[in-house]
Amino acid sequence: MEVVKKFLGKNQEISSVDETLFNKLFFIGANKDLLVIKSKIPLPYQDISDQHTHDNFEFTIPLSHSPRLLIDSKEFRLPRRNIFPSNPGQFHGPAEVARQHRIIVFQMSPNRIQEIAASLFLDKSKINFHNSPTPIDFHIEPLIEMFIDESNNKQAGYEFILDNLSSLLGVKLLRELKSNLYLREKPLNHSSKKDINRAIEYLHANINQDFSLADLAEITGFSKYYFMRVFKNETGKTPYRYYTDIKIEKAIELLKTNKYSITDICFFCGFKDHSHFSKVFKSKTGMTPSSFNTLCQ
Repeated sequence: MEVVKKFLGKNQEISSVDETLFNKLFFIGANKDLLVIKSKIPLPYQDISDQHTHDNFEFTIPLSHSPRLLIDSKEFRLPRRNIFPSNPGQFHGPAEVARQHRIIVFQMSPNRIQEIAASLFLDKSKINFHNSPTPIDFHIEPLIEMFIDESNNKQAGYEFILDNLSSLLGVKLLRELKSNLYLREKPLNHSSKKDINRAIEYLHANINQDFSLADLAEITGFSKYYFMRVFKNETGKTPYRYYTDIKIEKAIELLKTNKYSITDICFFCGFKDHSHFSKVFKSKTGMTPSSFNTLCQ
């Protein structure tokens, strides 16, 4: 039985075959521009399927030994922890039966990748990635993990975070993978600290609210991708990283007062459940909110 989730058509609708089986085998994260699938366990069996195509760019990362891949009738071997791109409309599929392998596969819409490229780079040609494996950049897998986590937990501001993460992944792919583009970045002609400070004030005021990257960029009058570059140039952090940091900084500030419960602080800082709050807090501070609270008493 074929088990697959993919973007379909202009509306980027996601469909699935055998939902129950799929959820047993894979972690999944999605927004309107990016779909990520990661093996939960070594896949017991993958048959040689008919060649198929997607409307989107697809990127495959084998986490273990990988079967040979057939793309446009040409055979490739995918080395472990390399990323392999296929372009929209390219026929591809396994070239041999595969057993007990683990993979990450993600798809990104052509519109999103083209928009990022046009915003950041001088070359505005239509993008076509070379079909060749490239060693995975160490930043990519953590971005994928965060994307899956935010997609599933849907904490306050998750749409903003997903938009940031999908944009960061798009930029990394354009930089790391071979393509037909001449990727010389556009110069930063103007970066206004005043504009960025307005965006920072908005982040501080909305740590428990939903908003998008487009909302934040609109405050400055920049495009989303130019805003991300200027923001990092001014602060040293991506908007996503800055936003996450101020949520945890606020949580630390409230914990030190000993006036509020951890649950109250969790909700005030835009986390919808204690487990996710604890996970993010520990990733930033090295300890759980409970342990930090004990130290403050």
